[in-house]
Amino acid sequence: MMLDMLGPTRRGDRGGTTRRAMLRVGALAPLGLGLPALLGGVAHAATAASAATRGGTFGRAKRCLMLYMWGGPSHIDMFDMKPDAPVEYRGEFSPVRTKTPGINLCEHLPHLATQIDKIGLIRSITHTDNNHSTAAHWMLTGHKHAVSAENFNARGTDFPHIGSVVSKLSPTDGTLPTFVALPEVIATTAGAVTPGQGGGMLGRRYDPFRINQHPDDPDFAVHDLTLPGGMQAGRMQERRHLLDQLDATRRDLHAVAEAGVFDSYQQRAFDLITSPHARDAFNLDAEPASERDRYGRHTFGQSVLMARRLLESGVKLVTVYWHRDKPGVDTTWDTHGDNFNQLRDRLIPQIDRTVATLLADLDTRGMLDDTLVVWNSEFGRTPKVNAKAGRDHWGRCNSLWMAGAGVPGGQVYGSTDRLASHPETDPVSPGDFAATIYHLLGLAPDTLLYDALGRPFPIATGNVLNRYLQT
Repeated sequence: MMLDMLGPTRRGDRGGTTRRAMLRVGALAPLGLGLPALLGGVAHAATAASAATRGGTFGRAKRCLMLYMWGGPSHIDMFDMKPDAPVEYRGEFSPVRTKTPGINLCEHLPHLATQIDKIGLIRSITHTDNNHSTAAHWMLTGHKHAVSAENFNARGTDFPHIGSVVSKLSPTDGTLPTFVALPEVIATTAGAVTPGQGGGMLGRRYDPFRINQHPDDPDFAVHDLTLPGGMQAGRMQERRHLLDQLDATRRDLHAVAEAGVFDSYQQRAFDLITSPHARDAFNLDAEPASERDRYGRHTFGQSVLMARRLLESGVKLVTVYWHRDKPGVDTTWDTHGDNFNQLRDRLIPQIDRTVATLLADLDTRGMLDDTLVVWNSEFGRTPKVNAKAGRDHWGRCNSLWMAGAGVPGGQVYGSTDRLASHPETDPVSPGDFAATIYHLLGLAPDTLLYDALGRPFPIATGNVLNRYLQT
């Protein structure tokens, strides 16, 4: 973790902090406690409505796994196939029957087809943004960004990720973080960090606990859980005593954090580092080799397995982002060229068995009833195949899905025209999608957050998909 403090440092400079306070923050670094919370603006929220007033599915999800397919998978080639369309639209793949009569999927998803009875497909996701950066922000937060653009970095004024909102309104009680993200921070090919992945206007305190290493790497380790310099737990307790002695000096940190926030965040960080339970939750080596094989010995497979372990251990929301296999190389779902070979040979094989294994596992372990699994991405792909045998960005139509936590499986919500170009029935906005997730997590979508200027924002701007949840 890195402490990054901005602004003037001379006493008397408005909005800044003192050099003495900065030194005191620096004195905490040997404890291994990163304190990005000190940079965070503080939000205030209305109390969520009770389940009794929100319907039977309100709060059904005790935990959530968001599978975010960075780049935008082709909906028409996977989940909403149009075999009767002209060949330049329907593409090279054929649909196959699934476990549920009447629902067809791509022929290259045979394992997921066996789990379709657990999945509630939504084929009518629609919005107006074809930029990776701001479309991703819309889908990760449920809020449209102030701009529609590409290749700019995340800002402190962005709306927070759903996991960050959960961290603010419904944090975990134990030592584990509420919100974890892995295996890397998503960014454009140019290197601009995608907005909507962290705390945004809530401040860095509500950023996820980030695992920025691929779990399939031979030397994989969660470095923020390692005591610095080989320090033993006893020595860490001595440092903790020293930290307690610095309590009086913390008052100088009011310039960067409101009173009380420092104490609670610091305690959670200390507990996380010293907790055997936390270290075990992040220890992928504790899984039998056969289990790691079942999920797939690749980045996505091992990330999903790690996510399952974290959810079982008490983390409330985990986001697994699709990754880049090589720095600077676009190995995401952004298939502008060679779409069909990329899907068949590289992309779909990495998700088909893994996601099917996850859903079956959650069911077998008795977790699916109160665990929400979300398949998400920034947009779909153009209905017409381009001159490079690829498909381009298409916000007007996409297929996403949820499973578990009371979502009826074996259903299709919404329909599209004959080319999968736009929704014909039951269009679903990013705000509706987010509102439904919040509802299942026990947070009323009209709950308010406040930014640093005191302006109120509902956590979601859409409507809960009640018919989807009651099918």
